[in-house]
Order: sequence, then C-alpha cells, then structure tokens
Amino acid sequence: MDRFPSGLTRYDFLDELSRLERASRFDETERNFFDEGPHLISSPELPWGDEVRHLSVAAYERFIHGETWITGGGAREMEADIVAWMGTILGSDDPAGFVTAGGSESNMCAVLTAKQRAGRKGGSIVFPDNGHYSLHKLCRMFDLDPIAVPAPEGRLDQVDPAAIEAAIRPDTIAIVATAGTWAYGSIDPIAEIGAIAEKHDLYLHVDGAFGGYILPFLEIGGYDREMPLWDFRVPGVCSISADLHKNGMAPPPASTLFFRDSGLLELAKEICPPNGTISGTRGTGPIAGAWTMVKLLGTWGYVDVAKKSISMRDQLAAGAAEIPGLLVHPGSRINMTLIHSQTVDLRPVVDRLRDRGWMFAVRAIPAPAGIVLAPMPHNEGQAPAFLDDLADAVAAAPAMPTELRVDAEKVSSYGF
Repeated sequence: MDRFPSGLTRYDFLDELSRLERASRFDETERNFFDEGPHLISSPELPWGDEVRHLSVAAYERFIHGETWITGGGAREMEADIVAWMGTILGSDDPAGFVTAGGSESNMCAVLTAKQRAGRKGGSIVFPDNGHYSLHKLCRMFDLDPIAVPAPEGRLDQVDPAAIEAAIRPDTIAIVATAGTWAYGSIDPIAEIGAIAEKHDLYLHVDGAFGGYILPFLEIGGYDREMPLWDFRVPGVCSISADLHKNGMAPPPASTLFFRDSGLLELAKEICPPNGTISGTRGTGPIAGAWTMVKLLGTWGYVDVAKKSISMRDQLAAGAAEIPGLLVHPGSRINMTLIHSQTVDLRPVVDRLRDRGWMFAVRAIPAPAGIVLAPMPHNEGQAPAFLDDLADAVAAAPAMPTELRVDAEKVSSYGF
C-alpha cells in the first residue's frame, strides 16, 4: 500500500511514531527514577527479568482487543488468580476484589464501598494529610468532606493516631491510611488507626499504591524484620489498594483493590454494578499483562525484585546523605527516598539534573523543592552516575533563600 486513507505512507507514519517515542523519552527509561510500567531487566539478581517482561507485554498484546463483558472469560479467570494469590499474602482468609485502572480508581471504589456500608448520601472521611490527591478528588465527586489531619511538627512522615481520632465527626464514614506514603515512603500507624476504626465502627481503607507490591515481599524475604502490621492482619482494615503498574512491575494501567471478605465485595457491587469497579468496559490487556507477571514471578520472584529495588534505594540514600548540604528524609520503608536541604536551594539542582537527562519527581515540601526517587530494576547501574551529577549540581547551587530557610528547618535534620 503506497498510502493510507489519511494520506500518510507507512514510512511517514513510522517516522512520526519514532519521533513521539523519543519525545516521551522511552529510549532513556533507565534514567527515569520515578517510572510506571514493566520495569524488569535481567541482572545477576534477576536473570529472568527481560524474558518475563517480554512475555508480560506479549500477553498484553494478545488480549488487547478484549473487554471483560463478553470476551473476558479468560481475563476474569486471570483477575481471580491475582486476587486469590495476593489477597492471601495480604492476610485475608476470604480474599475478594478486582483489577482497576489505577490507584485513584481503587481508592474511589473503596470509599464508595464505605459509603454503601454506612448508608449515607454524604458525610466525611478522615485521613492524614500525606494522603494521595485522589482522596480530595473523590470527596468532590462523591459529596464527602475531606478531613486531612496535619502531621506532627517536624516529621512529615509521621501520623498522630490521637489526632486522627479527634478529627472523627458524627458523619464520618471512613478513615484512609497509607502504606508507602508519597513522598516519604513511610507506613502510617495502621494498627493503632485500625483500633480506632473498630472502636467507632468505621470503614478503614489502606492505600498501598506504592507499598502494596513491595512491603509483603520485603517482610517475607527477611529484609525488614521489624515491619509494622499494616494489612489484613490488622482487624480493622476493610480494604487495601495496591498498584500492579508500580512495584508489581506490570504494564499500565493496572491496580488492584482487595477486600477483607466477599461480603464487602458484594457491597462494592451494589453501588458499582456489576463488578464493583467504576469502569464498566475494562480492557483485558492490562489484566493479562499483570497476570503474566504474577504467574511467572510468584512470591519468591517478587521477593527478589523487592530486594533489588530496595538495595538501589539504599545506595541512592546513602550516597545523597554524604553530599554536603543534603538530607535524606527519614521514615521510608519502601523503594522511595526524598532528598532535601535546609541550606541549599535545590530548584537549580533540579533543573541541572533534568538538563543532564535524569527523570524524577519533585516535591515542594520541604520548601522550596525536594527530589523524590523511586528506583526499580530498570535503573540497574545508574545510581553512581546520578549521585555524581547530583554532587556537581549541589556544589554549584546557591544558598537557601533566607525567607525559605525557616520553613525548611521545620523538617528535622535526620540523615539516612
């Protein structure tokens, strides 16, 4: 065919596709320290990484034309496999749930289930102010008041359970806590919050978007033997969201929402028939890609992936803490680290690092800027070069402006 109906030739189209891939920086994925997608690569610790990633993408492609209504029989089996396996790992004796299009939808479905459970049209939800922005969004959508509870002075990664309880109102329907907070990587005191939820007969949802597919495997693998309880082993926890397209290594969009039992899933289906999801038409490609990761990695494969990711976090955090003027925020239990400063203006540092091709997230708190890194297996070998560029950029950066120094000093100066 010389030309397609649009007038484009095959070669013109492929040239444009390549340009857009480069504009998306797909050719520089290894320099992206805050990515979502199938992150596996082969390495000495993960010799099967490339093959698993390719098979996950191949499964996605084979199911890309399907949806879960009519042609979704196989995908529904895949979804059930994922829920049964991971729900059990998270401590449920009766695992129930589904795959969603992302962490925001998972949080929305959980809060809608809480609303159905409470039998209210309106009301409020209580959560620490480190909660994901989707909590504010869903409150606007669902006619709920967001009650965001501030962190204790000087420790943005921490939560005061007494302050959470004090924020509960007569119309409160749920509490939301986080396992793997943005951008601190911390775990909220979920055991204590769970006791509060039980005391007040409130639904407790745990947002494990970042932490859900790494925390259990760090515990199983013995990396973190003092991990606080945060999953269904806490009696008050009703649901847990966890993103497959983050530490689950699956192609996006793919998150999961797990309920403590099938009774809560039935409540979700009542308010969001027929599946409990907000999306009616759900593509089967993401489910197939995620299922492939789960089937080929299994529990011990995920343990290896978790240890690989956390070892790079440790390398980056330790290296950053040795650079004069930099601090690493305390509290992280996952593969996420927040680098900030009380003396150096990191805004030009961010610009210089980005000019050198590095990709990462930026946090405005602590002021004026912090660098958020979430290393995963595709970042293999990149930490030394990043740290060298970080040190050069900090050495050339100006001092913190006087008007911002007071705010920066509100964050305790803990090293790694």
